[in-house]
Amino acid sequence: MTVPGVQSVAARKASAVDLVLHEIRRSILSGALPPGQPFTVPALTERLGVSHVPVREALRQLEAQGLVTLSPSRSATVTPLDADDLRALYRLRITVEPELAALSAPHRTDAEIAELDGMVRATFGDVLGEAFWEPHRAFHAAMIEPAASDWDRRMLAPLWDASERYTRLVFDPVEAPESFATRRAHAHDELVDAARSRDPETVRAAVREHLENNLTTMLDEMSTIDTSRRRLWSGRDATA
Repeated sequence: MTVPGVQSVAARKASAVDLVLHEIRRSILSGALPPGQPFTVPALTERLGVSHVPVREALRQLEAQGLVTLSPSRSATVTPLDADDLRALYRLRITVEPELAALSAPHRTDAEIAELDGMVRATFGDVLGEAFWEPHRAFHAAMIEPAASDWDRRMLAPLWDASERYTRLVFDPVEAPESFATRRAHAHDELVDAARSRDPETVRAAVREHLENNLTTMLDEMSTIDTSRRRLWSGRDATA
């Protein structure tokens, strides 16, 4: 069994688990490993150019993120996307993130607000390919500081990991970079404007509206997606 889209990590410098995790996750999020795609640990080991130990550890972490489903045998499957799962992810995010952002609001300094504004400029400026997602996530992490505790961050990290695969399929900066940058920058400018007010209620409402709008957009996209892509998401067209 081959694993299309996955590249060898043997020559890269970093911990083997981190490299394997990054490469498998990149392949899943980019669609190179589509939902429902089955693969085996030996096939991944050969393709990645590493031993089975970091592959197994990386797959365990990806399972915790909801990206793969492991079987008792030496195989795994890319978890199909599901509208109910998306709703559940955002229900939790909408419960936690607006409140943390509101608690952070009165304590923001001018420098921190300027940093938020700069993050929007950087995220939707020159970075519109694969590298877009890391600064985008950093912006949302900054919105809940300084109120977020270590427990908050640990809880939100897998929610962000799991929801990102949905957002990547809908908010794709590669297909139409200019219109994408304009629309998404405006949406995030509204969050910065809310933070600038330092008013908890204003910030809470802005973050909640932002997340609710994203959820609505993604659900609409999933409901109107073409038949062939819908089959791909459910795993019906996956091949070994």
